[in-house]
Amino acid sequence: MKRAIKFLSKLLLLVPLSFLFLACEDDENEMEAWEVEINQLKAATSKYADVSVAEAEGFFDVSGFVPNMGHHYLLPPRVDNTFELEKPEIILYAPNENGIMEFVGVEYITPIEDLDNPGSPPEGFTGGLDEWEINPNLSQWQLHVWIVKENPDGIFKTHNMAIGDGK
Repeated sequence: MKRAIKFLSKLLLLVPLSFLFLACEDDENEMEAWEVEINQLKAATSKYADVSVAEAEGFFDVSGFVPNMGHHYLLPPRVDNTFELEKPEIILYAPNENGIMEFVGVEYITPIEDLDNPGSPPEGFTGGLDEWEINPNLSQWQLHVWIVKENPDGIFKTHNMAIGDGK
């Protein structure tokens, strides 16, 4: 009888703990749709960790170093009016302390035909967290996504203070 009581008391302790464990596991497995999309983007662009891979595919530096952004490597055939999650138009690089270009993020661009009537920003990531901006000098919508170099202000913010000003 004592054995049965010990068993039941242990069982009574384990049952609530198992529910607690399962609840925590569910929280960890639940990701927002945009986070799943970010993981898809990371997987699709991981090969660009080496700038020579991007260059071999036809990406080239169109900006030089831009403070708090880095170098913008563009692939012109990708520039159109379509947001393609796994095919950003621009790969962002910034030199490390040894001057070696490091992959820091991506940028999506969509041309705007009439700046006086730009319309709505492109449909990008699921939800409303992505922050498309109009660049009037280039007549385009732009969305920066800091998928490698964490941006202290947020993954979709235009400028990344962690990149620095190049000085």
